[in-house]
Amino acid sequence: MTRSVVHIVHGFHIGGLEKLIVNCINKMGNHYQHTIISLTSASDDIAKQLNYPVKVIALDKPPGNSARLYPLLYKHLRTLNPDIVQTYNLATIEYQCIAALARIPIRIHAEHGRDTYDPFGKVKKYRYLRKICAPFIHHVVAVSDDLYQWLAHDVGIPENKLILIRNGINTEHFQPAASSRPSDKNVTAFPHTFTFGHVARLQSVKNQQLLILAYQSACEQSPTFAEDTQLVLVGDGDQRAALEQLAAQSTSGAQIHFAGSQTDMREQYARFDAFVLSSIAEGIPLTLLESMSMGIPHIVTNVGGIGEVIIDGCTGIGVPSENQAALTTALLEFYHQKNQLPKMGASARHRIEASFSENSMVEAYKTLYQV
Repeated sequence: MTRSVVHIVHGFHIGGLEKLIVNCINKMGNHYQHTIISLTSASDDIAKQLNYPVKVIALDKPPGNSARLYPLLYKHLRTLNPDIVQTYNLATIEYQCIAALARIPIRIHAEHGRDTYDPFGKVKKYRYLRKICAPFIHHVVAVSDDLYQWLAHDVGIPENKLILIRNGINTEHFQPAASSRPSDKNVTAFPHTFTFGHVARLQSVKNQQLLILAYQSACEQSPTFAEDTQLVLVGDGDQRAALEQLAAQSTSGAQIHFAGSQTDMREQYARFDAFVLSSIAEGIPLTLLESMSMGIPHIVTNVGGIGEVIIDGCTGIGVPSENQAALTTALLEFYHQKNQLPKMGASARHRIEASFSENSMVEAYKTLYQV
């Protein structure tokens, strides 16, 4: 029996959450019929990665509140008549009320991380919104224990509705054997230097400003570091212009490159000697899992669910959030202790194989869809 699932997202573009949805759909097989409803817009680049026929509906929601969206979404849900509706993050949770009105049998909400406008989960009105929507939802998924505890104890979601399903990735697809350095010079201008790679949306919660400042500081402290390394940022977003301007202000010879959005992430990771994240808040970032699976050691801010993934000093280094000096020190240590990085990379790969399998994640969602 085929089960039909409607995924409601704020936008459907290249990004970690969207990639996770695509991976789940591809892995679940033809026993499920999926539809993706984007409240705003949808990108063909991410939709092309779907292996099965999936209808993608963009509702073209303007910024702010839109009263027309409620009857429009209700109409779509009544027409599609799915077995399951799954919403993602705060921007879509209120539409669970519409799913309940449309009498969808199974209603699931997933929290994948906190939002740019509430990175620490302290804004009372957003907590209240989650809490008042909870009666319309059968199950609330948290992708990290950090989010689970916050939802249970700070937001007040009943624990009998909460379920922990950690993100997972395809370790066969992302494996070190694919990590030989490519010769293509289009993405970076200096393909043979030591490369610190960063993959994320260019938005304030990812705090790329801190990363650029820390890298520039490392270049100022060590001319050899400045000459022999580069920082490559893969991704796009509303902060790109400001970040490019900041990068251009360096007087230390810092080599900082913006690669934009990319679809072949294995090729991007293969260019990295180290993976770096500077986020203020995170769930369990897919890019961290993918890079670790490819045997790349990391320097990451120890926020959200990241501490549940890394083993500090073994798979890489965790640093405090918003601490430029600590991040600068870690960048310099990685470069000057390059001989230790292969061992860290092997430990990172083993960690993902052991604990963050895509198969386990997908089986957990399939079980939830059958409840």
